[in-house]
Amino acid sequence: MNIKAIFEDNIREYEDLIDRDVAEHLGRMYYRGIAGCDPDSDSPLSLLIWELKSVESENDTESELRWIYAADPSYISELLEDYRKRVLEEDAVKTTFESIPLDKEKEAALRDCGFSFKSVESRYIDVTLRECTELSIAKKSAPPYIQSISSLDNREFNQGLMNIAFGYTSPALEDLSYLPKRWFDQTLSCCVITDGRVNGFLLIHTCPSGIIIPVLFFAVGADSRINLLEMLRFSIARAAESRPPDTVIRILRRNPPVKALTEKLFPGKKGEPAVAGERIEKGPE
Repeated sequence: MNIKAIFEDNIREYEDLIDRDVAEHLGRMYYRGIAGCDPDSDSPLSLLIWELKSVESENDTESELRWIYAADPSYISELLEDYRKRVLEEDAVKTTFESIPLDKEKEAALRDCGFSFKSVESRYIDVTLRECTELSIAKKSAPPYIQSISSLDNREFNQGLMNIAFGYTSPALEDLSYLPKRWFDQTLSCCVITDGRVNGFLLIHTCPSGIIIPVLFFAVGADSRINLLEMLRFSIARAAESRPPDTVIRILRRNPPVKALTEKLFPGKKGEPAVAGERIEKGPE
């Protein structure tokens, strides 16, 4: 196979083989992609999209596979050999992924490439907009100091991120500070403005499929807990005005506080059965 890098500029050549919610990320700071192509016809036989994580942490950089495609499982090995060279150049020590349960042939091919597996409950839970509008917190209106991020210009938005940056240490997005304001949904995303200063954000991205992804939910100051509640009210109300009730909100339970919040808001809601894979790329130096 001929191995080619996939970029934002050539993603259209492979868009039929990649989920569109994954494909949209190829222009982002820490996303990478490669395709294994037939040497004669140049048609893609396999594809891999991954995201680098903890890039700023020395010796802790990881790679998370976001998309794996192979016309036949036999094509996976050669693609992953090339992939390993690329992630080692970026000092990744480990590769992980979470997926729906794999078919036996694909799982066997990945095991042959050094991956280990375990069955898990997905880190993600899906709730509908209808479920959100039925929450008790959605029955009141948010106060006027909760505003859409469309009210901020780019400078104010970036300054707002700087205002709260000292308070959070592991944002859901590695490249949060590099993303332009327009990447976030201007209707659903909101901020807390008190005394002319941005003291909190609920930033939301709407995927090409229409799925809603909360990516930053954080506030600082004495009233931070109240302000989180008010921002949630604001975004639910805006979504109810503009989206159908069966719209999916996908929540990544990435840490204990987020998991505790989702359990409080949606008791009994579970993630789908999934498989978690892992491969060590290099040992300690």
